[in-house]
Amino acid sequence: MGAVMNRRVPGLVLLGVSLGALATSGLSDRAFAAAPGLSLCGFQALVGLPCPLCGGVRASAALGAGAFGEALFWNPAVALGHGALLLTGSLLVLGREPPWLESERQPMVMRSAALVLLANWIYLIIVGR
Repeated sequence: MGAVMNRRVPGLVLLGVSLGALATSGLSDRAFAAAPGLSLCGFQALVGLPCPLCGGVRASAALGAGAFGEALFWNPAVALGHGALLLTGSLLVLGREPPWLESERQPMVMRSAALVLLANWIYLIIVGR
């Protein structure tokens, strides 16, 4: 019972983080809509290129509204990241260990995540985010 309980707490935290971000990002998105030139990205202001997470608030707001295609348009990595958090959190709450959290898979998972962020960044630069 202890091992299952130990998985549930991090699972609840992951679910809370993702669902909280989805629920509150609509408020930030309204601020962006009211000021079209507004950007909170210091990297973009400094370098002139979007960071790999640019559009993440809008992607989260779109997901929270159920607009999956729009979320992918704004930032595919953030949209997929929410899915990964929700899936991982759900499995942990159910007392199951997601296979991607096994220690021998961690190097592959980290390399894959880095490649996804790189591909996402290239996408954001190409579309002019």
